Amino acid sequence: EDALRRVRHCALSLVGEPIIYPRINAFLAELHRRRISTFMVTNAQFPKEMEQLVPCTQLYISIDAPTREQLKAVDRPLFSDFWERFNECVGLLARKRQRTVFRLTLVNGWNDSELDAYAELVRRGAPDLIEVKGVTYCGDSKASPLTIKECPFHHEVRAYCERLPAAA
Repeated sequence: EDALRRVRHCALSLVGEPIIYPRINAFLAELHRRRISTFMVTNAQFPKEMEQLVPCTQLYISIDAPTREQLKAVDRPLFSDFWERFNECVGLLARKRQRTVFRLTLVNGWNDSELDAYAELVRRGAPDLIEVKGVTYCGDSKASPLTIKECPFHHEVRAYCERLPAAA
């Protein structure tokens, strides 16, 4: 029963941008001191913070699109230099001495047409792993024009994954 109550893994993602938390390195150190593995997901918009980040168990970059135009459409970024920030983070990932992951979220008709551009990002970022998933439709929203039609089926995501190594 004690084993069931013991926290073993901590995912730092989804709500907000954990990499900009002012005490993130101290928090990671405390989790590791307690033997809790850490998985951090960043949207690749904070290169300074990414460079200063202490190693976590697994560091993910969300690769929501492979081109400037597609990234702007999919993410609706806050910074005017979003593409430069994104590319700087991709380059930094290749220099990190820890397990790294690219997380690609495919959106039919939005970011699924530039396989060669994704392959170039993979070459530059040199992630240890690549995770590919389809976007999840969460219902109608004024904040997003996505519909269920933009959600790829499993067989579509799988087919994309099978084509990616040939492009790289």
